[in-house]
Amino acid sequence: MIKCTFPLLLAALAASAAIPPQPAEGPPWHPWLYDYSVFRAEAALAVGFVGSLEFIEGGLILTTSGLFHRYDTRTRSVSPAADAPHGVTGSFWDGESLWLAGNGAELWRYTAALESLKDWGEPYGERWYIELPSWRQTGLARVGEDFWLVDELGVIYLWRLGEAEPRGEHVVGQGRELVFDGENLWLLSYRGILKLNRAGEILGRLPLPATRGFASGLAWDGGRLWLAVNGADDEDRTLLWSVDPEDAELMPLDEPPEDRRDAVEYD
Repeated sequence: MIKCTFPLLLAALAASAAIPPQPAEGPPWHPWLYDYSVFRAEAALAVGFVGSLEFIEGGLILTTSGLFHRYDTRTRSVSPAADAPHGVTGSFWDGESLWLAGNGAELWRYTAALESLKDWGEPYGERWYIELPSWRQTGLARVGEDFWLVDELGVIYLWRLGEAEPRGEHVVGQGRELVFDGENLWLLSYRGILKLNRAGEILGRLPLPATRGFASGLAWDGGRLWLAVNGADDEDRTLLWSVDPEDAELMPLDEPPEDRRDAVEYD
């Protein structure tokens, strides 16, 4: 007796469609072979452009323009959570507050319930903020009492609430989101995920697993780096990947070909 397996096949295809395929090979601009199987495909989400990622009390928060989304890593489901500032490009959670930076020079604070924290800094409408040392911060992290910032020109700052100085190496081209794993900093860049020590020195990089799209979100869950790549498939979805840095080979910081550069050029 032959059983009909067509419904089961459709169900399997539907389930697999939610997860992007594992990368079979590296991006064409990398001249070396790299084991991209260390990157684990987590999800493909239609939520709009994701500007930042952050883990809060075990849940992953994705910030798009004007909206927080909550992603459940167990059920792989995503849902709108609360209103957010527009243009967020960097965030970190310090155990009590979610700090956000973005297109302007403002630093915002939110609670674990994703409500704007009141009565601190300066009021701006229904939100409060303090001013950052440079315009358009694209990465934000905190190490002890120190804030680490990276701006759109690739300048890395060490900042102590009102006092800022460039620190470490200048990152050519856009630096994006910045995270701290308890020992080292990781900076998302168009050249990959850069590893830096606390002096700001670049130790190497992890190449990006996606061959297309705009990588803009990076978070640390306590053991793995999570990466968001916007517009990385034919359906213009945001793909989420994760990687354990201990399993991945750190590559040197070589320059890619000219057609992959997005560095600022001066006259």
